[in-house]
Amino acid sequence: MQEYLFADAHCHLESCSGVLLQNALLITSGYSHESNLKNARLVRTRENAYLCAGIAPQEAMKHKDVKIKLVEWEEAIAGKIADTGKLVAIGEIGLDYHWAKTEEERFLQQECFISQLQLAERLGLPIVVHSRDAEEACIDIVKNFNLPFMLHCFSGKSETAIAAAASEGARGIVSIPPLRSKERRQFIRGLPLVKLVAESDAPYIGKTPEAALESIKMIAEIKGLQVEQVQKQALLNTINFFRIK
Repeated sequence: MQEYLFADAHCHLESCSGVLLQNALLITSGYSHESNLKNARLVRTRENAYLCAGIAPQEAMKHKDVKIKLVEWEEAIAGKIADTGKLVAIGEIGLDYHWAKTEEERFLQQECFISQLQLAERLGLPIVVHSRDAEEACIDIVKNFNLPFMLHCFSGKSETAIAAAASEGARGIVSIPPLRSKERRQFIRGLPLVKLVAESDAPYIGKTPEAALESIKMIAEIKGLQVEQVQKQALLNTINFFRIK
C-alpha cells in the first residue's frame, strides 16, 4: 500500500481545482448523480483518491419522483461506479432539515436515505452520513441497519455523537472538519482517538484537502496529544473504516 502522510476523510475533488497532493489519502464524496459520475472518472486517474457515491438529502428533496430517479442513480453506483474498483462507501447520504421546510421535502429525504442504506447493505459498504438539524432522527434510522457509519462534519449535541460512536458494539466514527465549536470540542474530548478522523470538506469548508491538517491540529490540541500521533492514528482510522488496501 502507498505511504501517506495524512488522510482527508471527506472532500469534493470534482469541485477542487489543481489538487495534486500525492502524499495524502483522499476520500472524495459525491452528493448527486452528476457529482458521483465526475468523481468516478477522477479517481480512475488518481492512485491516492477513493470514492464515496450517494445522493445527499438536499439533492433528494428537489425531485418529487425521487423513488423513480433512484433506480437509475443506484444502478449507476452499483454498476459503472463500483466497477472503478475504488468505491469505498455510500455517501454522502442522510437528512438535512435545515433546508427541508415542508413535510413533503422531509419525506423525500427519508425515502432516499432509506433506499441508499439498503443499497449499502446489498453492496457490503459502509456509509457516510450528512445530518443537519436532524442528527438524532438520522441516527435512529441508521440503527436499523447493521452498517459501519461515519458522521461527516457532525454538528449536533456532543452526547449524541458520543452515544452513536462510543457505545458498546457501535460501528460509528466521527469526522472532524476544520471548524471549532463548543459541542465539537466536547465530543472530541469525550471520544477515543480511534473513533475520530479528519476532513476538509473542501472546497466548502476548507479550500483544499490540506485543511484536514487543521482538523488534526485541533484534535491534538483538545486531547492534549502530539500532532504526529493524531495524524498517524487518523490516517489509520480512515484506512480501516474505508477498508483501503
